[in-house]
Amino acid sequence: MRRILAALISILGILPAAAQTPDTAHAQATADLRAMVLRLSPEELGLSEDTSPGPVWGLVMETGMEGGYYTLVALADGTTSLYFSNGGGILGGGEHAPVRKASGELLTSANQFLESAAPASSTPPPAQGHTTFYFLTFDGIRSYTAPEQELGYQRDRLSLLFHAAHSVISELRVRTP
Repeated sequence: MRRILAALISILGILPAAAQTPDTAHAQATADLRAMVLRLSPEELGLSEDTSPGPVWGLVMETGMEGGYYTLVALADGTTSLYFSNGGGILGGGEHAPVRKASGELLTSANQFLESAAPASSTPPPAQGHTTFYFLTFDGIRSYTAPEQELGYQRDRLSLLFHAAHSVISELRVRTP
């Protein structure tokens, strides 16, 4: 987790302030952080197949909204973050035990739903009204996309995973200022 936070600080420090407004700079920083998470290897986090409870070592859930999307990140090292494509978010939520527990439960669920996902050749943000799950596995990234309404109203086979992710978001909101 410290590596991700250090990378974010580095990203924020590298952006040319004169060329961007503060909102644009924050949006670019979160886009860069998203890209970094999706390029992570389990080895960079000190994870291996021998020490992992399953093939999924991370889950990224994104939901498209009018004007952008939000990204929830849960990694097996405890890293848990929520950020928004227009900038801002919650970083370091895994430092709180209830968030870390909910994040671990989300990854356990992700391992149960892995077979529903297909190998991902790209990782675009979701369209408005859709949710995409990116399963970070030891064999690469797999993805699954469905309409948010179908997931939310339990009409999709990954509805339980969607609700587990929202439990993590709830814990993040309660535990962080």
